[in-house]
Amino acid sequence: MKKTVLFFLFVTLVLTSCIKTQKSNELKKRPISEYKYAFSQIALANYFPETHIEVRTDSIISNTFKVHIKNYSIKDEYITVTKSNSNNKIKLLYHRVFESEISVAVASKDIFKTAISAQEFKDPLQKTFWDKATLQHVWVNQEVSNNKYLNIGISFINVENNAYKLYELTLDPKGEQHLILIEEHS
Repeated sequence: MKKTVLFFLFVTLVLTSCIKTQKSNELKKRPISEYKYAFSQIALANYFPETHIEVRTDSIISNTFKVHIKNYSIKDEYITVTKSNSNNKIKLLYHRVFESEISVAVASKDIFKTAISAQEFKDPLQKTFWDKATLQHVWVNQEVSNNKYLNIGISFINVENNAYKLYELTLDPKGEQHLILIEEHS
């Protein structure tokens, strides 16, 4: 009888140690699965350009036109370009919105002053382009400008599909202006 009691005691000890090991493994796995559930989606945001940008350009064309152009990104405005979800990570790319200020003077007299942005150029008939478009750059086209006409290049880009539109703004010394679409790619 003593052997039987020892046998049952031994079997009881073995079974309880197995049950404790099984529970211990379950307890170790539970916090990991709870952690994965709690942090299942991590959002990573990237901005292009990373910081605020401002470029100022002053030009004098044929001793006639004095041009000041300021291209800059708007600090709190951006266009969401991509969203991707891989390995429980959401990657967002934000492209900053750009604007430009242009002032032109002839003989120290201001003849033209404006601010340019994609919002001002928006064409409701081309909604797919303009919804994700921003000003890319404004510059003086020095190759075709002379003392009779100032030519300013204006480009817009759709940051989602890299489509673009290129305009040319022509000014005469009196401030009369003419805007034409030179090129577009969709």
